[in-house]
Amino acid sequence: MGRLRRLILALGWLAMAVVTALGGAGIATSLNHPPDSGARPELTWAGDRLAAQALAVAASRLQSLSDAVDALGDSSKNALASLVAGDTAALTAALDRGSAQLATVSAETSQLQAALAAVPFTDAQAPLHVSGSTIARYQQLAAAPALTRNLESDWAVLSARSMAASAVPDLLAQHDQQTAAAAKEGEAGHYQQALALLDAPDATIAQARSLAASLSSTVDVSTLIQWLDRQAAYDAALRQLYQAMLSAHGRVTAAVRAAFAAEEAAKAGLPANTRGIVVIMGDIAQGGLNQAVIDIEIARGSIAGVMADEQGSSGSPASPGSSQPASPAAGEGGSSPPASQPPSAAPGASGSPAESSPPAASGSPEPTPPP
Repeated sequence: MGRLRRLILALGWLAMAVVTALGGAGIATSLNHPPDSGARPELTWAGDRLAAQALAVAASRLQSLSDAVDALGDSSKNALASLVAGDTAALTAALDRGSAQLATVSAETSQLQAALAAVPFTDAQAPLHVSGSTIARYQQLAAAPALTRNLESDWAVLSARSMAASAVPDLLAQHDQQTAAAAKEGEAGHYQQALALLDAPDATIAQARSLAASLSSTVDVSTLIQWLDRQAAYDAALRQLYQAMLSAHGRVTAAVRAAFAAEEAAKAGLPANTRGIVVIMGDIAQGGLNQAVIDIEIARGSIAGVMADEQGSSGSPASPGSSQPASPAAGEGGSSPPASQPPSAAPGASGSPAESSPPAASGSPEPTPPP
């Protein structure tokens, strides 16, 4: 009898331990809630839906703006490459295209701003009407127009300075042709005519020096100055030789010999080819012009980044109507009620059974009535 009593007491204590353990587990489970954002989609669904429609339009405008900035970036790089290559015609064409594309960028920026202004619930009361994800999406789109703010000034720097710099190769080539014409007259013994013709290359050198001075604030013109100094030194030596020949009346005097030696030394100091012009144009491109192109490329990349973020948040490429928030009343299959119905008016929300059964599948046999 005592043994049975002890067994009953042991079973009782075991049962109490099990009940206590289960109760503790329940309390721990009830206290250990999973992370919760506090979002109430059923409260912001209508606002999110209205905002999504307007944001999709803004995203479409952003795509158009991105395309315009891409085209402007291509034109800026083509213009710089044409400048360095000394291709004035290609440079002019690239600058003309870029100016037209800049106007498109300005127009697209204005249209994007108008589309953003049409987005509802963007004031301080927005959290009462739309979800945090909708607010974040609006904010990232709203940052895009500011990215084009400096493009006009960047393009103005690139256009003005590249056109000014494009005159450098033309001036250098013009100088060489003028000096060659004077030298041809001197070789023919027409020293007076040769001296008169040397006035033209002197004027061209002066014009080139003035251009170099205007570029010197932002451009390294040291190579250009050295080139001009050597050309001017040769012109001066040639002028001195022709004056000595006129003074000697055809005789070979010490002055003529000295002038001839000076002319030979100046000629030896001339560049052997036109590769120096490429260096000169490269120096000019690096001073301010490269930076303008870099600034345009930075804006281009920043807008592309906004585009990527927008497509990530909307889940698809930007297009009007491409992004609609799902109704909180949607079932597990992800379907949502018709647009004209709020979440509470979804079919079957009242719990009543459907009033009619679906039609029988085609080809299935009709049920046979009982005899």
